[in-house]
Amino acid sequence: MTKRLLAYFLQGLIYVTPIAITVYAVISLLSGLDSIIPTDIPGLGIVILISGITAIGFIGEYALKLRVVTLMDRLLERMPLVKVLYSSVKDLMKSLTGKKKGFDAPVLLKLSPDHEVRRVGFITDEQLSSLGSPSKDLVAVYVPHSLAISGQLFMVPKEYVEPLDASSADVMKYIIAGGVT
Repeated sequence: MTKRLLAYFLQGLIYVTPIAITVYAVISLLSGLDSIIPTDIPGLGIVILISGITAIGFIGEYALKLRVVTLMDRLLERMPLVKVLYSSVKDLMKSLTGKKKGFDAPVLLKLSPDHEVRRVGFITDEQLSSLGSPSKDLVAVYVPHSLAISGQLFMVPKEYVEPLDASSADVMKYIIAGGVT
């Protein structure tokens, strides 16, 4: 009888834990965002924040063509240390929002010719032109870490890469979840 009760308890944990963690994370995120613009009305801060960001995006769509914005972008791209952070974040955001080709080529990456172990990743650069094209036989493959927001970049021979017939979103979700989806 106690084994059966324990089994029911563990089964309940399996159902409740992901829901509880997700609800907690969403509430914490929304509370944190809402507190950026403090107001007496709960939720108004996040509405103002989202509206402001949307307005900046709308204005920015047209302002990007203005010389002042282009000048500011070039200035940030040239400042030592700042340019690394600024250009990396800018490229990542463009990649995630679809404005720049990014994580759209999921692949299996063979780690070495002697082993059959593979990692799941994304081809991010097929020419390596940013590196002065060290070899025409190499491609850049970004491999995200599971259960984290980080990853590694590998330069590998093209024959080490096997394309996956799956959507990039599904592959990213699979990697982030550690293959448990």
